[in-house]
Amino acid sequence: MSRFLSVFFVIGISFCLCSCTKMKASYWEINASLAINNGNYEKAEEFYKKVIALEPNVAEHHWSLATVYVSMKENNKVKKEIEILQKMGRKDLADQALFLLNQPLEE
Repeated sequence: MSRFLSVFFVIGISFCLCSCTKMKASYWEINASLAINNGNYEKAEEFYKKVIALEPNVAEHHWSLATVYVSMKENNKVKKEIEILQKMGRKDLADQALFLLNQPLEE
């Protein structure tokens, strides 16, 4: 019985840690969206970097950061995120970011 409880405990802790990471990432994503809505792209960049630190293999996070860089007119940073998306095999998102990069921004 003790062995069963030990296995159950380890599985439970692992599940909790995974859920906590997801919750933290969601929290930072929400804050990034709020920052974007307020026109604070530097803060949005900071929040998306936190999201990516938690979930580096989620392509959508890199795409979101690329869109922030487009708004900040940080073309080299956009290109870096496009390269990451291409390496992740997400040509669709890379192409979207490239399209945004090549669009004139409204002043």
